[in-house]
Order: sequence, then C-alpha cells, then structure tokens
Amino acid sequence: MGQFARFGVGRLTVALVTLAIIAVAVFWAMRMVPGSYADVMLPANARAEARAALIDQYGLDDPLPAQFMTWAGNAVTGDLGTSLTSGEPVLSELGSRALVTVELAFLGGLLALLVGVPLGLIGGISRSRRKTGLIRVGNSVLLSLPDILVGALLVWVISTYEVPFTVGGWEPLFDDPVANLQAALPAALTISVLGMGFVMTTTRGAVAQIASEPYVQAARARGATRGEIVRRHVLRNSSVPVLTVFAVYLAYLLGGTVIAEVLFSLDGIGRYVIDATGHRDYPVVQGAVLVAAAAFVLISMVVDLLYGVLDPRIGARSAS
Repeated sequence: MGQFARFGVGRLTVALVTLAIIAVAVFWAMRMVPGSYADVMLPANARAEARAALIDQYGLDDPLPAQFMTWAGNAVTGDLGTSLTSGEPVLSELGSRALVTVELAFLGGLLALLVGVPLGLIGGISRSRRKTGLIRVGNSVLLSLPDILVGALLVWVISTYEVPFTVGGWEPLFDDPVANLQAALPAALTISVLGMGFVMTTTRGAVAQIASEPYVQAARARGATRGEIVRRHVLRNSSVPVLTVFAVYLAYLLGGTVIAEVLFSLDGIGRYVIDATGHRDYPVVQGAVLVAAAAFVLISMVVDLLYGVLDPRIGARSAS
C-alpha cells in the first residue's frame, strides 16, 4: 500500500472513531436534558395511563443501552429514525431543509474568503504602517462582532429602509434566483463576519511569514516584482494554513447557521433542531447532530487529502 493510500486509510479510521464518539455523546446528552418527551408533550395533569402509553409507543421505557444500539444500528444503514413530533422520517425532514443551510454556509464561506484573503494578503505584504494598521483594526472589529448583533442590525436595516433584501420569503435558488439571493445574502453575511476575521488573520500571518523567507528575499533581490513574488511564491505556500482555517469554519457553518435562520425566519436545519430540542424530539436532534458531525469529518478528510496534494511532505509524514 502506498504512502498516500495509508494516509487516506488512517484518516478514514479516525473519522469513524470520531463519529462513534459523537453518536454516544449526543445520545447521552439528550437524555440528560431535564424533562422527557412525555413531560413536554403532555399536560402536567395528564393521566398516568396516557403518559405510560406514549412512552411505550416510542420505546422510551427500554434500557438506554438498548435504545442506543437500536438507533445506532439503524443509523449505520441510513435510517435516522422517525420524528416523535411529526411522525415523518428524520432523514427526509433534514433533506427538505438541507438546501437552506448548505446554501447559507456556502455563501457565508464564500464571503469570508472574498473579503478575508485579499485584505490578509495586503496586510501581509504591505510596508505601509497606516495601511496595515487599518487592516489590523478592521480585523479586530470583525473578530469581536457577535453574529446575533450583526444579524439584528441587518434585520433592522431591511425593515426600516428600502433595501433590495428581505427577511424570510425564501425561494429555491433555481426557481427564483433573485428572490433567493435577496433572502439568503443578509443571513449569509450575518454568519460570515467572524469567518472574515479568521481568514484575514490567518492569511496575513502566513503571508508575512513567507515574505520573510530567504527564497522570497532572493527573488526580490533578483528584481522580481511584487506581483511575481505573490503569484510564484506567496499564494501557494500560504494556502495550507488558510485552507485549514477555512475548512474548519465551513464545517462550523454547516452546523452553526441557527442564529441566521432564526433571525431571518428561514426554515433550515438549525432552526429545525432548536424546535426539536424544545420538544425533546430525540431522533431529530440525534440525527441532525450526527449528520453535521459527518459533514465536519468529511470536510476535514478532504482537507487532509488536499494537504498531501499541495505539499506531499505532509502526507508522507502522516503516513509514516
């Protein structure tokens, strides 16, 4: 087996172990939340017979290890169970909301890259104290702004002024692209601000470090222009740390769009899980967390494999 293949097998093993640990953790955590499904769904004065019937209907009186093994065994086959609240398969309900969450995460990540990389590049190579100072201040502001504050401000602006954006009113992208972007962009901007700061910080640090390397200094001494140095040396060599922070942020966004979905009245997975948590809808929360964890692990695996492409030395060291 080649080094790259061993590298991939090792990452796959880590991914499977990680998912198993997360499955146990979310199953246990949901049972630790005060109040069961029966407590939430039935009035306090409900008859004991009604409570017992509801618990028995969903197998909530089975021993916890038995409940976990049943759920985990079904999850391996792609069956995440049935929502206790709606009676619909969890996987289909997640699928119907996934497009909203995935689009918001993609747009948020794209905005973070479009703003963070150029500003970080300027901050890393510029010799102007004024310019680098402004970028550092802007970077600090981006890292300090809470998502909920940015979202609330955008909702107020949209509600108060005649701007070409909307709160709610989501339309699928291919049905009405204009209406879709009018609803999606403010929500995506809300969750992208922190990512802009992270990407800018990482890019600026990586570029500044590479710009001080001897081979870059030698290229500058040979008369290479700043543009040539950036294209030939800086961009590729700074891509690994930027890719790392972007991958982590994108994976976070796939499970962290809940604030934007609630503020902008969008029916995505995050809002769905919040509602399910309030109803103690165990299969929904467990299934959604497992899917989000799988997406996070998958993105991490892809990034690890890309490391081996961008810098074969990384894959060789990891496989050895």
